[in-house]
Amino acid sequence: MALRFEALLRAHGFMRTERPPEIWVADTDARVLPLLGELIAAALSGGGTLGELTLAVSNVVVEADVECPPGEIQSPAPGEYVAMTVKGETDLGPDAKWPDGALPAVHLLRRLDERFTVAGARFAYVRRIPPEGSVTVFLPRLG
Repeated sequence: MALRFEALLRAHGFMRTERPPEIWVADTDARVLPLLGELIAAALSGGGTLGELTLAVSNVVVEADVECPPGEIQSPAPGEYVAMTVKGETDLGPDAKWPDGALPAVHLLRRLDERFTVAGARFAYVRRIPPEGSVTVFLPRLG
């Protein structure tokens, strides 16, 4: 499995896009497309406007020494990831993370549980800083 996000970002030119100069290749394939469609649909359902939403792709390194406060859901396992985010003036629900050992309490993450698994996601979270909302999915870097 390998997904190069350059073409995916070009295909979503009807949205705002953000990207680093070089995007790593993600260890996933076309199975991520239904997940992306669901993320965009959720942002639209939360009040976002398609042309005002942003699709961002980032290279992320999670260090081994990251500590999680007691009672918090752990961050992604140490490693390198390609993070895909849909954000904008939308309400995607309260802050939450996936997975948490059980189905997430936040409706969006609970609804997308199977899509995350099929796409090969390792971690996802919803973030709310009114009026902005975002959902981010971590996919492992290939290689």
